[in-house]
Formats: sequence, C-alpha cells, structure tokens
Amino acid sequence: MTDTVATATARGELLLRVSGLAVQFGGIRAVDGLSFDVHECEIVSVIGPNGAGKTSAFNCITGFYRPTGGTVLFGGDDITRIRPSTITKRGMSRTFQNLRLFRDMSVLDNVKTAMHSRLRENVFDQLLHTPRYKRAEAQCTQDARGWLDFVGFRGDEELFVTQLPYGEQRRVEIARALATQPRLLLLDEPGAGLNHQEKAELMALIRRIRDLGVGIVLIEHDMGLVMEVSERIVVLNFGKEIADGSPAEIKANPAVIEAYLGAEEDE
Repeated sequence: MTDTVATATARGELLLRVSGLAVQFGGIRAVDGLSFDVHECEIVSVIGPNGAGKTSAFNCITGFYRPTGGTVLFGGDDITRIRPSTITKRGMSRTFQNLRLFRDMSVLDNVKTAMHSRLRENVFDQLLHTPRYKRAEAQCTQDARGWLDFVGFRGDEELFVTQLPYGEQRRVEIARALATQPRLLLLDEPGAGLNHQEKAELMALIRRIRDLGVGIVLIEHDMGLVMEVSERIVVLNFGKEIADGSPAEIKANPAVIEAYLGAEEDE
C-alpha cells in the first residue's frame, strides 16, 4: 500500500473496490484483471493509450457493460451486475466522453432530470399538481440552480443545451451528475475539447467536488491535468493494469514511460 492510499484510508471510508475486473468482446479482452480501490475524498485517475480499456472499465463499473470476470463492490455491496439506474440511486454517478445531454431540453431541465428518482410525489400528485408536487418541484428547481452555480455555469439556464459553447455544456453535464447527490463521481474525459483556462477551472472544480466528501475517478488524456489533480493514478495498457501509485511514482515508472508517457518524460 502506497503512502497516498494509506492517507486516503485514514481520512475516508472505502467507497469502491474493483477486483480482477475483465470484459471480453469476441476474441478481444478489453479489460484484463483490473483491480483498484477508491476512498472517500480521493481523486484517482485511470490513464492509458487509446484502446487500453479505460472506458470499457468505466462501463463495467457503472453497469453499462456486463463484465466477464471479477467483481465491483460499492459501499461494501456487490454491484457487478446491477442496472445503471440502480447504481445511480445507490450513490454513484458519471459523465461521458461524448456529451449525453438532452438536446431538446433547457439547461435547467437537464439538471432537474437527475433529481426525479429522488422526488416522493406519485402519479396522482403529478396529474393534479398537488401542494406536495409544487413544493417538490420548487425544491428541485432551487437545487438544480444551486448545482449550476457550484460548477460555475455562466450561461442562460433557459437556453437549450445545444445553444451553449462546448465548455458550458461540460459544466451542465457535471452539474447533472452532481444533482444525483453521489458519493462517487466518475468523469470520462472531462477535459476533452476545453481550452487552457477552462481546464484550469475544471481542476479547481474537481477539487471542490472532492472537498464535498465525494470520491472521484477520472479518465483523462491531458497528462498535465492528470498529474496536477490526481492523488493516485492507475495505468492500463492493452487492458492490463501496469502501474498504480502517486503521480511522482507513475511519472518515474519505466513501464509507464514506455507504454504511455514517452517523450513527455524528457520535457
């Protein structure tokens, strides 16, 4: 156990334990025996070359793929073959490499959709717009605006998301993920398509999310962002885990340099 992991264990409970995770598509083993832990308030990055199995691992952890081997424990419970919606209700949320916002809905309504599973009104309340329904909707709207403010959204909440610049759409997606009130947040390429200033703001946002007590796992190709924000890094190559350690340990690891970092190490 590295010092980083020991520190994380001391300051927060174990949230996620991935053990021997494997997924195979035909003759291709996309993920091959991946194992790592994530603790409360810990920022862990999963990196590797294109095709290394990072997103496939995310999809297994969040229920979008059925793994062919291994287990995923969340909060001590086995969630290996549970549906994505159930995993979200248990406190795990994610974003996607390709934005999956509702294109025909406003910014505010996109965020509000994440809260519907937590609302207590029934069909009768919804049809008749009972006082309970009105109170729940008002609270939902207030909370959605709170999350948009938290992520630093600077646009018009009534606009369709397709009317926003790409960087603002990213903020909306993160706000929607946070609106589910997760204990663990998985971010798939959150820095993709962002300019230098937006990436700096993203790093600050990731730290603010961590400070809420949320564990974070991210896939990211921008090594500057990864090295700056991560407390621990897991490296994949051809579906296999080749390293797990602090940013300093990863940067100095010969296997990682050969497989992924390459010439960046000489800069």
